[in-house]
Amino acid sequence: MKNKFKLAVSALSIAGLLLNAPSASAAVYPAKGKTITIIVPYDAGGAGDIGARMLAPYIKTAIGATNVEIVNKPGAGSQVGISALAAANPDGYTIGFTHLPATITTYLDPTRAATYDLTKLTPLAMMVVVPTILVVRAESKYTSIKDLIADAKGGAKVTISDSGILSDGHLASLQLQQLAGVKLQAVHSTGGAATTADVLGGQVSAGTLNVGGATNELIKSGKLRILGIFSKTKDKTFPTAKTAKDQGYPIYVSTSRAISGPAGMSASVVIKISSAIRTAMLNPEFVAKANAAGLYLKFMWPNQLQTYWSEMQTATIPLMALKNS
Repeated sequence: MKNKFKLAVSALSIAGLLLNAPSASAAVYPAKGKTITIIVPYDAGGAGDIGARMLAPYIKTAIGATNVEIVNKPGAGSQVGISALAAANPDGYTIGFTHLPATITTYLDPTRAATYDLTKLTPLAMMVVVPTILVVRAESKYTSIKDLIADAKGGAKVTISDSGILSDGHLASLQLQQLAGVKLQAVHSTGGAATTADVLGGQVSAGTLNVGGATNELIKSGKLRILGIFSKTKDKTFPTAKTAKDQGYPIYVSTSRAISGPAGMSASVVIKISSAIRTAMLNPEFVAKANAAGLYLKFMWPNQLQTYWSEMQTATIPLMALKNS
């Protein structure tokens, strides 16, 4: 009787493995001679494009693809490229970058009429998470977020430059305004370089930027001062800088470079791509290049990225009504 039971269990186990085994098409993914296209929804030469091109050859090696090609599809603040990604065949041969929170704010804004949202995409992996910071120029009287808020509460006009409406910096300012119960005047620039110029030139009280690259050099040289980091933990590059949470404002905002595919991808292909991205990101040669470029590498598996994305979406929804404030 025991032997019969063991045989029955074994048969069921084998049947389960067969049922969960990848299909024949998934088993040979990627097929020899087929190109994996990675859509970058921004112009060639930008920070996101440079990082993608840096990673692509290591993904090619890790996954065993014949070719991995970067295709730039800029336009409408990434909407053009992500629309193409969401509409692609979910066979694993078209994946792309979905920067957050930009992807989220685009589809949450009814005026944008986006044809996609999280349900139309398959989160594959996170590549980069860059904390958002609040900075002032060296000559500023502010040394902390509390100083800035106290000035606003006293009736002063406090202006904060960001890289665009509903950008990560704008979302951080909106949350700070809500939590502090003050009016902070948003000044929307055309990007990080313009925000930096606004701050250094004294055109605004403060600005929101992302750590890394030229920003780090300006901070190290003393031309910019960090008032607060919108992160749960202290920054590895500037460990003495206080987080907004440390100062009584639990605000967590970053700009993140996630890699996604269209909805409907098979689980086996998703795992193969995600595992290849992880292997690529662990390659010592790639890590050295990424560190030299000031990239804040942060890998996440699909389930972790799904949770991260969903939580960011939940936090962003109530801020959409305040976008013009």
